[in-house]
Amino acid sequence: MQENNMMIPGISLCQKWGKIRIFHSTIVALGEPRYIRFLFNPDKKGLVVQACARKEAECFRVPKYNPENWEFKISSVPMLRMIWNTCNWDKEKTYRLTGMCHIEHNLVEFDMKRATVQTADEF
Repeated sequence: MQENNMMIPGISLCQKWGKIRIFHSTIVALGEPRYIRFLFNPDKKGLVVQACARKEAECFRVPKYNPENWEFKISSVPMLRMIWNTCNWDKEKTYRLTGMCHIEHNLVEFDMKRATVQTADEF
C-alpha cells in the first residue's frame, strides 16, 4: 500500500518557511518535464502544476532525479501569502495536497479545499 501512495501526485505548502515542496510523484505524473509552472485560481481555490517544455516566464527548473536525495522546494513568499489569504489557512501549519493528473493538458490539478494538515516533520 505504501508504494501506491508514493505515486499519488502531491505538494506541500508552508507559509512559515516560505516553501512549496513538489513531490517526485507529481513530476513523474507530468512525464519528468524540465520545467514546471504554477497556475492559481482563487475563485475555485485551485492550484495547478503544469509541465513546460522550455523556460518561460515564471517557470521553475526541475532538478535531475537522484533517488538518494532528490528534493524540489520552491521559495515563493508572495504566492504563498496569496494562497493563505484566499484559503484562510493557519499560518503556523503546513498543508498537503493530493492532485489529479490531466496528462492531455500537461498538468496536475490540486483542490485546495481538500488540503490536509501536516506536521513539521512531514514537510
